[in-house]
Amino acid sequence: MGGTSILATLFKSIGFYSKSFFFFVALVVIGFGVATFRPLQADEILDSQENQAAYDLVIQMAADGTFYLGSEKLETELVRGEETFRYRYQVVDRPESVIPSLAVAVQLPKPLPEQSVAHRFISNGGSALAESSYVDQQLLVFRAEEIGTQAQLTIEVEVPKNYVATTAFTNLQQRLLTLPPYVWTGVSVALPLLTALLLLLVTLARNRKIPTDHLGEITDPPSRLAPALLGILLRGRLTSRDIAATLLDLARRGHLIIHQISMTDFRFSRKNSHDRLEDFERVLLDQIFGPVADRATSEEISFSLAQELFSKRISEAFIMAYQKINDLGYFYTNPLVLHRRYQFGGILLFILGLTGFFVNLLIFNHLPFFLLFWLGMMVSALLIYTFSRNLPSRTVFGDRELAKWLVFGRSLAAKEAVSFAHHNQEKYLAYLPYAIVMEAEVDWTRRFYELPFSQPSWYVAAQITTIDDFANKVFPLFGYLSHTLALSTQPAAR
Repeated sequence: MGGTSILATLFKSIGFYSKSFFFFVALVVIGFGVATFRPLQADEILDSQENQAAYDLVIQMAADGTFYLGSEKLETELVRGEETFRYRYQVVDRPESVIPSLAVAVQLPKPLPEQSVAHRFISNGGSALAESSYVDQQLLVFRAEEIGTQAQLTIEVEVPKNYVATTAFTNLQQRLLTLPPYVWTGVSVALPLLTALLLLLVTLARNRKIPTDHLGEITDPPSRLAPALLGILLRGRLTSRDIAATLLDLARRGHLIIHQISMTDFRFSRKNSHDRLEDFERVLLDQIFGPVADRATSEEISFSLAQELFSKRISEAFIMAYQKINDLGYFYTNPLVLHRRYQFGGILLFILGLTGFFVNLLIFNHLPFFLLFWLGMMVSALLIYTFSRNLPSRTVFGDRELAKWLVFGRSLAAKEAVSFAHHNQEKYLAYLPYAIVMEAEVDWTRRFYELPFSQPSWYVAAQITTIDDFANKVFPLFGYLSHTLALSTQPAAR
């Protein structure tokens, strides 16, 4: 069965990222296209003439206060007065050559009396003439002559507030644009940086090394920890490996009989056993089979046909396993609760990043480089959500216990074959669930290849004469069962 490493966790989530990747790329491309607009230079103005007969440039003012040159939206500055909106747009910014004359027409969206509108052609002194005039109720004209190469010319139009049909979005847009520049800059840097730091903390916590050099050789389980609990101690969460190991361990302990008919058809039946069950193991068996008193021990269940059995109660069994390992003092915080906190934080940070991305794209589009900050924040938030599923918060006591199990896991994966004199099939079967949890089942089985093997009474299948036959049938079987169980539990319990 495949392992669950950091890379495996990432690649298991790649389906979600791949669906979002092209969407994000498209947003970045659009954002850069919109946000990199700059004031028209003199040669660009003359190339984009729309009414050469009367004016060099015709600008349309929309009802919502936006300005357009043809179909292109212009970047204007808005000054909010008590009763008016004052719009400014720079039409000339240090042209490459002298411009003899320039006439700019501004068409208003609806009639406006002369006494209700103010207009100016602001010059920095780089032109011989800069004046504006009210032509009619919907037309303002701005004229300049002998525009030098150092000239900067800005048109200004001031209208009553009730003249502009503002929307909630435009109000928000204008209010945000009136904020001091450092506010949006600080937010655009601080939030992505906070997310990146949180991702770094999660990564460091996941990769924290457990010292084992001070421990000698350990060839037997250091404690009576159940395989599922060992999986939580090892990885901070239950995985399909731990579910498979639990089922195998329950069969070995006399609670289950496995009958494999073919590679795709296998049945489980429950039986009475005097072996003591953990609470979560009892709940797991009761949900799948019902209480022993309510079922004949010979009644079989086909897992491939009974996925509907796996519902809230199995999630309840896994939640009980998390609580059990926490009660043993191995974790500061219940791992399941900790994962939920970090995953909620990851979702919240992703939403904030997405909001910031769109605000930057639609409102602060003159700051395109901040789009990368928001995009990085969203990616980091997704990684926090993914990696926090394996985030442990072990106590010192938990680290010490795990260190012993890691040494024991290395002994399972040793290269030396088990000698005939020390051969004990029950030992192989007893340690196999732990080997599955610690991803050493292949190495553990290989150590017994040369030794005789008899089919265990709790596993019924044809043509099992060697341990290799047993492994080739059992490993795919439990991989399938664990996958079925994992998909059937509620997400919160996973």
